[in-house]
Amino acid sequence: MADIAAVLGRLTPEELDELREIGPQGHLTRRLVDALDRAAGGVGAGRGYYVPTGSVSATGGPHLVLRSDVSAWLFGAEPQVPHGHQADNVPAGSARPETDWSELRPGDKVAVVRGNRVTASGIVDSMTDDASTVWVLFEGVAPRRMFHREDPDDLRPVR
Repeated sequence: MADIAAVLGRLTPEELDELREIGPQGHLTRRLVDALDRAAGGVGAGRGYYVPTGSVSATGGPHLVLRSDVSAWLFGAEPQVPHGHQADNVPAGSARPETDWSELRPGDKVAVVRGNRVTASGIVDSMTDDASTVWVLFEGVAPRRMFHREDPDDLRPVR
């Protein structure tokens, strides 16, 4: 099974928003189950990222919810932020402390964190010598994105 940050990073922003709307224990729609399967590698590959609750729907199918550690990543519990960093709880529009990405190297797995939520994950492709700008490779339609230390996003190594 791939790591949680990688799977959640392959979901579209709309799918992530829909997951956030249903909450940490909300029943997953067929569309969300299909999205998790796709993000994990194909039909049925998302099993393990979602689990049955023990109850059934009106049609007799099992209600499915996110596995607790997947839910923790998405909804901001401690496991979401890689290797023990505390997520910044900076209100929107506020200045946040300058980020130090000097520890990152090309090939490192990173989680993209905005506020206290992981919004994507990828692999460091390249970076400037002063580590103020980092390019991250993602899977999917937008495979490469540039991040600058003054952006609202932070990059955290995933170990």
